[in-house]
Amino acid sequence: MGRPLKCRDVLSLCACACLVFCGLIGCRNPVAQPAGPVALQFSLSLDPQVYAHSHYKKPPQFAIWIEDAAGEKIRTVWVTEKTGAGNWGGKTVRPVSLPYWASRWQKETGRSGDPTPENPAADAVTGATPKQDFTCRTEVPAATKWDYFIEVNVSGDFNDSFAAVSKDGKQDRNGNGQPSIVYKGQITARPGQCSKPKLIGRTDQFEAVNSIISDMGGISNAKDLFSEIEITAR
Repeated sequence: MGRPLKCRDVLSLCACACLVFCGLIGCRNPVAQPAGPVALQFSLSLDPQVYAHSHYKKPPQFAIWIEDAAGEKIRTVWVTEKTGAGNWGGKTVRPVSLPYWASRWQKETGRSGDPTPENPAADAVTGATPKQDFTCRTEVPAATKWDYFIEVNVSGDFNDSFAAVSKDGKQDRNGNGQPSIVYKGQITARPGQCSKPKLIGRTDQFEAVNSIISDMGGISNAKDLFSEIEITAR
């Protein structure tokens, strides 16, 4: 009879077996989650040819924000200065600029009314309207999931459906034209994740609404303001 196996012999045999097994199937290290926050990067390209054909020929106003699935945690990532600071050159409020974002900003901050020079959005999230390409970032906890929204509006882009004077005689006193349109997407904060949003609706030409209208009938070149939108986790 052979000698009885000792404990160290058994451990050696187990180690050898593991080496053979790993050699046969291959061993992979688990993908490590980042220890710190993850940056969500928003990269957008505007088409100058679209807004150049509007009545005022000015780049659009737009806002970017994120929300948790319940819509309770809201964070403005970036908003153009005129809307975010109520800086309209003497006209302190333009309620139809980005009305849906304004309603979410009110919930985010607990404030009432649109941003004004006396009650603006934070400087950290406002800036001059870019003419073409734009990139911004915000940091979130790793592996968290977010809905993101982009609302955009170019003034004076009138068409037959959204004319300066409607068929029933209503005048567009804000020079709005086609109302703001809203994009939505979802991304998980894991490096390498990439997402592109979908157009989900619009607001109203004449009134500041706090909900999205899904009927896109009559919206024409406003849908072409962004030639590219991409959101990545880094």
